Amino acid sequence: MLLDPKKSLCSTNQSVVISRDKGQKTEHRAENPSGKYSIRHYKLDGVLIQQEECCDFLLLNDTGYKSYYIELKGQDVKKAVEQVLAAERKCKSELYQYLSHYRIVVKKAPVQRNFPKNYRDLLADVGTRRLKLKTMKMEEVLE
Repeated sequence: MLLDPKKSLCSTNQSVVISRDKGQKTEHRAENPSGKYSIRHYKLDGVLIQQEECCDFLLLNDTGYKSYYIELKGQDVKKAVEQVLAAERKCKSELYQYLSHYRIVVKKAPVQRNFPKNYRDLLADVGTRRLKLKTMKMEEVLE
């Protein structure tokens, strides 16, 4: 089992979960108001998943059956989309009941008209609630 609850980086009802790579400034911050949801947080790239490309982190809302694939990137949005989708494929058998959300945090984002085709295609498939891209820092409240 890849997503063993014992390997989670946070406590079950933690109020704030921060995804950030060492020495990097880009980050994703998720708030779990009053510890309302049962959550898990994993470092995927290089820890749980090795020798395969995937996104950096996975945040699970076990109460709401939602998964958040989080990629922290320089500016290569095309590569970031590939990595979140690769992680989703890798975890799909354990998370088949979960609704996937994709979070990409970049140091520098391209002009919207220059977003890569795979980003535009994913956005058309899942919409703006499930795919979000921000520069430097993304903050959200879990639902």
